[in-house]
Amino acid sequence: QRVYYFNTKEILDNKFGTPNPFMFDVVYRNNRRTVEVRCNGVYSYIITDPLLFYTKIAGNVTTEYRRDQIDSQLKSEFISALQPAFAMLSEKELRPAQIPAHTVELKEALNKALKFEWTDRRGISVESIALNPITLTEEDLQKIKSMEDRAEAGSDPFIMAGMMAESTLAAANNPNGAMAGFMGMNMANGMGGGFNAAQQFYQMGQQGQAGQQMQQQTP
Repeated sequence: QRVYYFNTKEILDNKFGTPNPFMFDVVYRNNRRTVEVRCNGVYSYIITDPLLFYTKIAGNVTTEYRRDQIDSQLKSEFISALQPAFAMLSEKELRPAQIPAHTVELKEALNKALKFEWTDRRGISVESIALNPITLTEEDLQKIKSMEDRAEAGSDPFIMAGMMAESTLAAANNPNGAMAGFMGMNMANGMGGGFNAAQQFYQMGQQGQAGQQMQQQTP
């Protein structure tokens, strides 16, 4: 008869880092941009099913089975699971910079991504994660800022009116590029179409303000 002891406490201080960047879709108000992210930090895991862990992992040892015999394998699988886990957070419209503050959601996403390899096959799961600030290139930061600016502008008729008027004036000062610029905005009628569109956006903004004032005055 044999007695086996399992450490079912949280196994801490498992450092990780992405050797290569992976793709992450930044989603904001139905706009999407793909950027490259790098991250590093520490995670912990626990043995949730000791019998399964014994059967699949630790059953053929003669003395002790210690964490250093499996940590390298777990770390590789953990890093591989980061991209699908980040993809789940992308659909919640989280920016890369916000993810370190949402470690609970990240832990849930990682356990989903690792369910087959860790939970079902070995009886272990991710218990906690601590992320350092995520690294983005300057080019990718500009992509995100540009996307957010366009999304904000699209929701504000006054900003759209100003942008349309500026684009029209810029096109007028560059006759060679005017037609191409207006074609890109579906405004092939030229300056008249551009200024008319700007006026329409401005009127939409005025109507929206008037509607808000009426709602505030209504008892």
